[in-house]
Amino acid sequence: MNANRSYVSAALTADENKKAIEVHLHEVLEQSLTPMEPGQAKVYMEHTAVRMAEEAGAGVTTFQMVEVKHASTAYMIRLAVLTNGSAIGLDLMDLENGQFFIPEVCPVIPLETPTVN
Repeated sequence: MNANRSYVSAALTADENKKAIEVHLHEVLEQSLTPMEPGQAKVYMEHTAVRMAEEAGAGVTTFQMVEVKHASTAYMIRLAVLTNGSAIGLDLMDLENGQFFIPEVCPVIPLETPTVN
């Protein structure tokens, strides 16, 4: 399990995937966001991810938080990494004030396989 988590972490922080996550975060920030308590956001969005994965014929491999910057603000976005090589952007937290938000629409982000040097 630790090797899998390490691989997922490396995949999500690979330059091409980090850029894709940033682009999708910018799109999410353009839509309506609903503030929510951290525990509620986690449970609600993880159920949403499982449902979205099943609809896409995939499963959820893991959930992982990734730090992403937008303008002058940093966010932590929870991603559901799927068995079909994509990720779903879920809730996000503004690192400046600790507020969690859930998006109106969760973006599906195709992931590139990271290269190993």
